[in-house]
Amino acid sequence: MSDSQNSETVLFLPNKKGTIIVLLVLFLLAGIGIRLIDFTDLPLDFAATRQFHSLLLARSYYYQMDSPDTLSMPQELRTFAIDKAKAEPIVEPPILEHLVALTYRVIGHEYILVGRIYSILFWILGGIPIFLLSRRVLSINGAFAVLGYYLFEHFGILASRSFQPESMMIMFLLWALYFQVRWSQEDTLANAIFSGLFTGAAILVKAPMVYFAGLPFALVILQKGIKFWMKNFRVYLMALLAIAPALGYNLISATVGGNAGAIFGGRFYPQLYTQISWYVQWLTTIKAVVGQVPFIVGLVAFFLIKDNKYRIWYAGLWLGYFLYGFTFAYHIYSHNYYQLPLIILLALGFGIVLSFIIKKIEENKPHWLARFALALIFVLSIGMVTQRVHSYLNQTDYRKEADYFTQLGSIIGHQVSVIALTQDYGYPLSYWSYIGPSLWPTTADRDLKNIVGASDPAFHQLFKELTVGKDVFLVTMPDEFDKQTDLKEYLLSNYPVEQGKGYYIFDLAHPLKAAS
Repeated sequence: MSDSQNSETVLFLPNKKGTIIVLLVLFLLAGIGIRLIDFTDLPLDFAATRQFHSLLLARSYYYQMDSPDTLSMPQELRTFAIDKAKAEPIVEPPILEHLVALTYRVIGHEYILVGRIYSILFWILGGIPIFLLSRRVLSINGAFAVLGYYLFEHFGILASRSFQPESMMIMFLLWALYFQVRWSQEDTLANAIFSGLFTGAAILVKAPMVYFAGLPFALVILQKGIKFWMKNFRVYLMALLAIAPALGYNLISATVGGNAGAIFGGRFYPQLYTQISWYVQWLTTIKAVVGQVPFIVGLVAFFLIKDNKYRIWYAGLWLGYFLYGFTFAYHIYSHNYYQLPLIILLALGFGIVLSFIIKKIEENKPHWLARFALALIFVLSIGMVTQRVHSYLNQTDYRKEADYFTQLGSIIGHQVSVIALTQDYGYPLSYWSYIGPSLWPTTADRDLKNIVGASDPAFHQLFKELTVGKDVFLVTMPDEFDKQTDLKEYLLSNYPVEQGKGYYIFDLAHPLKAAS
């Protein structure tokens, strides 16, 4: 994959160390800048449900610290926040949430955007290993192409602002891939240790990274031959460092921590493999997330790799992606952030193809005006991405959501038992209203049950089961409420209602008549 790097230019500039460093810094700073667009808006523009989960955990850890801010809170709200987080399913180790809680403690108060800051920071720091990795397997121009795609891909920009462990996961994965390739080229103890540690960190943050950090590396090791890996203790050292952290954590979490259901439940849906619609939905999600052209380019790049060793390594990344998709068959199309590792593959593919193109252009010894035009195209492409991101992030203002749910909590009260047809699994109510509702199923919830062959009982039986002991039925999804005509007609016919902007509050404790 690597071309001669001594005679080529750097994006048509002189190939000097100082030029490379300046360009790298400019790329990273621009990557930060584009992620600061609409920075102060509430973190509801991407994977709101997942972000609320982390926000609730971070708040709980912070509230358990003895600081003036937490000790001055009303005890019932403090207790609610702590208990609510304890009831949350824990799949990955809450490393980022603890880090955010500690930051709350340092700054002296809770600040909802701290998680966004860390996520942006981790993603940008990931630009360093992906550049270093690309320098080892591509030309210098290919490396900058990889970095440019990684930093300025539209979906990656939005996802890297989200308070969830994915940015940290990607950063560790990239360091793991870098040191794995470096070890494959220079078999030293230091490279082996760093390779094992970063691979272990990536898998610890999110176990599915074993497909991307483990499978391609295993193929590289196997290429070295049985005699090599049978006698090389560094191979076993790397394996131990890579597997032990995640294995130890998940064993303890599943047993002592009681999280076996959260870790292993609702993940594997082999029945989808025989459904054509599932493959269509997967491809549709890829198209929506990264676009069909970059996806095709990433696949075609395989045929431009000359070095067989790296061709197999790159193929291993793709094989890991497809196995990952089959393992998480429902999430691969329903949760768009499950596509984030694909950005790494497409960035590498983009770099391979652009490296090939720039090499051909350089062979024609282009005039300075042509070089300027090509550089201008590159700058304009980043400008187009910036405009698209700005337009998307400013189309909706979420700042009023906090006041809305805070006031809703005051209207309902904090000592009331609530069942709700509400968005984001009731997390906004828990976070801002300090209300922990039971949930009435949405049509999406029922669709998921249909996938696994389950179903809810008839309406009246379901209503009776879910509303036992409840004082209030809250609706904050009017459009979903309109879809469930049986529920809407029954509530409006049998219970007093207080209606406001975007919500209905039904008084279950005082029915209009004997509900049938």
